[in-house]
Amino acid sequence: MSRVGAIGAMTEKQMAGLTARARELGRDTKFTAVEVGQGMEYLTMAGFNARQTVQAIGGVLDVAAAAGTDLGRTSDIVSNVLTGFDLTADQADRVSNVLTKTFTSSNTTLESPGETMKYVAPVAKSAGASIELMAAMVGVLGDAGIQGSMAGTTLRNTFLCAAPPCVG
Repeated sequence: MSRVGAIGAMTEKQMAGLTARARELGRDTKFTAVEVGQGMEYLTMAGFNARQTVQAIGGVLDVAAAAGTDLGRTSDIVSNVLTGFDLTADQADRVSNVLTKTFTSSNTTLESPGETMKYVAPVAKSAGASIELMAAMVGVLGDAGIQGSMAGTTLRNTFLCAAPPCVG
């Protein structure tokens, strides 16, 4: 937790709140308080403040439990998708649910849609596409063996070339 505080330049009061939340989630979930702290660390490194970290960590825990991944990597993926779609931290549950639905109903893992979204999310967002639509497309491509950065590049180019002249 001291790393979380240092990275986010947290006040003593903010640190007390984050520590209490980590302990609570460590008690009430399959994750330890230390693991929750690692997830919080990645959210803080992504630029989340104390309030945003508290808002987002629950969704991160849900998707990590479903994926069987560590909280650091899962926090990184969820925060990247939130940022790519210009969503706020209070949308972490939505992002987590969408990602979980994608990798549990297609030939993908959590890492695959996470990698795909790094390439396509900002372009899709600017074109008006929702995270739900993109996740469905990621799932279909994943089922066809087009995953990760390959899927992201394919989808990104599709959006960039949708209206002539193609700039992708």
